[in-house]
Amino acid sequence: MIRLLTFTCIHIVLLNPIACRYADWEEVKPYCGARPQPQCCFSRDDNCYMPYYDSRCYCDTFCFRGIDNHDCCPDHDAICQGVSPNTSTTTPPPPSNQCYDPKTGRRLTVGETIQHDCNLCRCVTLGRETTLSCEEDLCVNNDELISYLNNQQPYLNFHTQKYDKFNGLKVKDALKYYLGTIQDRSLRTMVDNAPDNPTDYYSVQNLDSYDIRRSELNTGKIRGIRDQGKCGISWALSTVDVAADRLSLVQNIKWPDEPLSVQNILSCTDRAAKENCQGGRVAYAWGFIKDRGVVTENCYPYESGRTGNITQCQLHLSDNDLQTIAQHRKVTNIKCPSGVPNGEHFNFGPAYRVRNEKDSIKYELRFRGPVQATMHVTPEFFLYKTGIYSCSNSKFANQNPRYANLEAYHSIRLLGWGSEKNKHTGAEESYWIAANSWGTEWGQNGYFYIKFGECEIEDTVIATYGKSTDVLKKKKSRQ
Repeated sequence: MIRLLTFTCIHIVLLNPIACRYADWEEVKPYCGARPQPQCCFSRDDNCYMPYYDSRCYCDTFCFRGIDNHDCCPDHDAICQGVSPNTSTTTPPPPSNQCYDPKTGRRLTVGETIQHDCNLCRCVTLGRETTLSCEEDLCVNNDELISYLNNQQPYLNFHTQKYDKFNGLKVKDALKYYLGTIQDRSLRTMVDNAPDNPTDYYSVQNLDSYDIRRSELNTGKIRGIRDQGKCGISWALSTVDVAADRLSLVQNIKWPDEPLSVQNILSCTDRAAKENCQGGRVAYAWGFIKDRGVVTENCYPYESGRTGNITQCQLHLSDNDLQTIAQHRKVTNIKCPSGVPNGEHFNFGPAYRVRNEKDSIKYELRFRGPVQATMHVTPEFFLYKTGIYSCSNSKFANQNPRYANLEAYHSIRLLGWGSEKNKHTGAEESYWIAANSWGTEWGQNGYFYIKFGECEIEDTVIATYGKSTDVLKKKKSRQ
């Protein structure tokens, strides 16, 4: 009855032939091709069949009634419709002792591995089946993440791109080895340093923009962008770079020609200060350069970004050296680990907190110099290219809860502020000008803009006196 009722459908099928293979990979043996003439039958013909395993398959035009409803012989398409069996686009399954990788078209033997971006795939046997088992971690250069951020553009005011340095890198590893600040909320209770002049403090409220690099008095004094490599050292690197900037702004002194050595802090601080290349504590870095000072980069070169490890301290100070530092005097005759004869040593006063309010941070930048800020980082930040970065509207975890715990903290330098209109909303947005430590190929030649109040950027802002003798001057002025 069914074959009779669907006679009309046969004509539609004939006008628009549809492949009716049992499976693309099935070996095609002669069935219709082995029939006596006529090999194929028009319309419905229940006698137009061939034995097929313990059943029958048909060679008439009625045999195909849908991709999931047919009783055609496997060679029906080739013999009766002239469709070559070689037109299959589906990949045949591998032998039982192999796995097939659809992304690369490769076959793998049991135990063999292949890399999919940052995730490792291994050919394994599960029960009686062989399958390709892959890790499912989020990669930094993830296409789905990029697509998500692009689709968020009506709400975002920054653009993203992939970076070669993050190829094959998992976000969870990037958070460990490319950031490097262990959150320490006790820093928020540090003593702050009140403005020297209330008039100056209130003047910044009317200043729409300021960039310390562009100030005529500061030309050539502010350090550029460094690359921390694959070692989480932002806790120490931002400290020495802010200290060097502050030192260079002190009048009538010779500031260091070389950057200050971050390796000196990394290798010579207490064990409690850091967790090897997986981050450290900002308070220890500031305490170290106050109590022991720091040498220049040529004296103690940075190596941890290349080796992925923090080695033991190679620079040892004598008791006389420590006494000299405590007396705010310069240590000379430093024995540099690099062997250079002209390494220099610099002392610094104690660090202090800048109040977590915009005008206090503006005042500090305008009248005292760059500051260190610690920000909350999620996967989107690694892909920043241009615009004003923000956290609140860009979190990929909002759409993918399994990535909710991919977050960490990063310390950077703030150098100024500005504002511009959001081209999507038309609203004016104010931002901080920040210096990152991932080299000049990231972001805006190593720098980025971050929206006021975003990513906890204003919660922990730290600075230091330009040199330790400034502490003595301040004490005397209060007597």
